[in-house]
Amino acid sequence: MNIKYFIYCLYSVFCLNIYSCKKFDKEEPVPSYVRISKVLLSCDSITQGSTQNKITDVWVNLDGERQGTYEIPVIFPLIAEGNHNLILRAGIKENGVSASRIMYPFYKMISIDTVFVAENKINIIPVFTFLPETKFAWLESFQNNGYTLERTSKSDTVLNIVTDSLSTQKYGEFIIDTARKTFQYQSTESYVLPSNSSPVFLEFDYQCDYPFNVGVKINKLSQSIETSIIYINPHPNSFNHIYINLSYIISQNSDAIDYNIMFESTLTDGYLKGEVKIDNIKLIHF
Repeated sequence: MNIKYFIYCLYSVFCLNIYSCKKFDKEEPVPSYVRISKVLLSCDSITQGSTQNKITDVWVNLDGERQGTYEIPVIFPLIAEGNHNLILRAGIKENGVSASRIMYPFYKMISIDTVFVAENKINIIPVFTFLPETKFAWLESFQNNGYTLERTSKSDTVLNIVTDSLSTQKYGEFIIDTARKTFQYQSTESYVLPSNSSPVFLEFDYQCDYPFNVGVKINKLSQSIETSIIYINPHPNSFNHIYINLSYIISQNSDAIDYNIMFESTLTDGYLKGEVKIDNIKLIHF
């Protein structure tokens, strides 16, 4: 091979590589970071009940553009420098199901105008509040002398009010056993709820070593129909908070006059005892 031709080929390849690097090796943008270690809920204890919640996620927008949904706690990157507007919305597990994560429609979004610096981290602890148009149809925390649940004719056991020895807070508790197998209580009042597909949710805390059902009694002009909404599995070691979506069942019964909320459980053969604690009930809608 002609040596001059060989040198020319090597030079051409070298030049092509240099050109390719300049053309394709663009500098990657350097992100800023946001750290959210926890979230809080602020409530008026008289009109909005307890601050207990289970906000599991934050839905993030930057300058109006969707960035993602992140499970708390989290550190997430944002390609942003200088002044920007950060929007945070609270996310929950609908009906306690991990695969069904939604923005909770009753919590107000948080808007933050802040300055981002590349490679720097902003620490935020969001404090969510209820939207002012939220209506609290029913609140029950068991802190008063009476309570707003009543025993039905099917129940052969009663609801007890227990004071926690550590916090002095009260909660409702029912125990079923081989002698008293069935518990069924319903809200003392019947509630008129919107049937126009507007969100309606039931929130409460629970701790149980035996499963129980949550349902509604649909009161129509000529009859009342008891309908189970969700079957709650044991959660024995601590209180858990759950958000139950009632919107579907209500929208399917536009002829209903009003509704009662129901809690019930029946001991299955082969079991000796079941214990369920409930607290901080909220029935809310727009």
